[in-house]
Amino acid sequence: MFLTADAATVKDRWMKKNEADEVGEEGLEAINSDSATNSARRQAFTAHFEQFAGRTTVMHLNTSTVSSLESTSKDLNNKFSPKVILINHQKSLGVDNTCANLAIKYNMIFVSAYQVIKQNITQKTARGQQLIANKRPRGIDSSLEVQDPFQEAEYSPVHYDLQTVMQLLKETVAEKKTNQKFVLLEGLCNSQKLS
Repeated sequence: MFLTADAATVKDRWMKKNEADEVGEEGLEAINSDSATNSARRQAFTAHFEQFAGRTTVMHLNTSTVSSLESTSKDLNNKFSPKVILINHQKSLGVDNTCANLAIKYNMIFVSAYQVIKQNITQKTARGQQLIANKRPRGIDSSLEVQDPFQEAEYSPVHYDLQTVMQLLKETVAEKKTNQKFVLLEGLCNSQKLS
């Protein structure tokens, strides 16, 4: 990612940083020298990463047009963070296989909330212990009860502290993410199954 600014913005920032009323000849010479050096670096980096065009993205951000740090952070977050697609978990449908196939075909990450919770609890990780400490068992609607060989009802996110579950899911996605732009998150929104 290359961050650039126009000459007027650079001069304003230089004066603010150095608490000066004007740039002066020495300051202008330093700014021009830095600009030339950085331009050469950008060209060298661009030439280097062109050979990895499918795996890398070179971005240019002109900081002269940035309105605030918050808007820049939001813009960068949108560029780097994957989009999350919530999948309703239904035992009667073959959601797991369909989502896994979609994830493979379209280079997505597929995360099943109850499987991540179960894995952390059974392996007694720090997050798993946090989940157990904050567990509040809730009743499941009896009309929805079906065979449950994987104990999905027991490890459903509705029984655990939402903040802890969300942090666990964020860590899981960050651990598995490489260049995927979408995350299929299954089983998080299942509060409608509560009695």
